[in-house]
Amino acid sequence: MNKKGILSIIVIIILIVIGYYAFGSKSDVTVGNGVETPVVNVEVPDGVTKDTYAPVTKDSTDTSLIGRLKSASVGVSEDGSKVTLAGGKADFTVSGSSVKSSVLLGDIATTNTVGGRTDAIASLSVITGSTKTAYVVLFEDKAGTLSDKSYAMIGVNATVTGLRADELSSGGEYVVSVSYKDSKGNHTALLVVENGAFNLGKTVNF
Repeated sequence: MNKKGILSIIVIIILIVIGYYAFGSKSDVTVGNGVETPVVNVEVPDGVTKDTYAPVTKDSTDTSLIGRLKSASVGVSEDGSKVTLAGGKADFTVSGSSVKSSVLLGDIATTNTVGGRTDAIASLSVITGSTKTAYVVLFEDKAGTLSDKSYAMIGVNATVTGLRADELSSGGEYVVSVSYKDSKGNHTALLVVENGAFNLGKTVNF
């Protein structure tokens, strides 16, 4: 084989490797409303600092709440499809796709009551092949029933290690502090809750 042919093969191999890391390592499965919004950096709101809302550990988890969440229903597709967890997990296939995935409840959850409404906040992972995508899910806890209301993607191959909720205003706005780790180390994400849902445009990542 001449040098030109060898060079062409090397270029093809490089393109395949780049394509794998750019596209193959990401999950094509989304949960909740189907909007896969990663944690981003924005201007930090007044009064919100990493020191104010320090990372927490799973030691603060409400174990009774975890038990209830293990049989909750969660969204797994933008078409509104849901699955009911059994023992905190469920397998599913996205409609119109052959992709088989699993959804797994994490071992971290907390609650917050504001304006007469009680919310439950929990960690959730979607596993597709070797890829695990971490989410934080907001449930409304009403009359003993947990209803999923909002989802925030934390990261691919990330693990949520702590959750806590702190009130920001008397109007019902509050912040969910999420500590998590990935291949780059430990991080903190602040998710602002307004009107019973995450305002992803106000997410702050440290």
